[in-house]
Amino acid sequence: MPQLANQESRGFTHSFRITGAELASSGYLTSSQKTVALLPAGGIVTQAALFQTTASAGPSDLTVSVGTISGTATNLIASFDLDANTDKVKFNTGDALDTEPGLVNATTSALPIFAKFGGSVGSVTAGEWLVCLTILDPGAIASNV
Repeated sequence: MPQLANQESRGFTHSFRITGAELASSGYLTSSQKTVALLPAGGIVTQAALFQTTASAGPSDLTVSVGTISGTATNLIASFDLDANTDKVKFNTGDALDTEPGLVNATTSALPIFAKFGGSVGSVTAGEWLVCLTILDPGAIASNV
């Protein structure tokens, strides 16, 4: 996952692009999910957004969630219905971002952040989505002071 330069980020620090061709390809997803970022030990996610840049085509049951809980991944973006979507973006809909400062990794190791897909992903013929996150890493700042 690329870390964005300050002039590119516009408030987000990390992004991950997913295409319909990738979703439909065998082996792209593991247990219906893809790791899109790592939240460092002591790190904080303050914002999460999912943008649909190209409309999906194929199945009529395609959903995605984003989060740190393997198998559900709903604590950052909860159940975005991609094929029925009219607003093209979901922003901070998970319960972990309802309180300040956001989703905190209070463990001593990095946590994966997943995009979890539901529906007939093998039947996707078009689509492109961008997962954007603002991840703060106080540990990295402290070591550079």
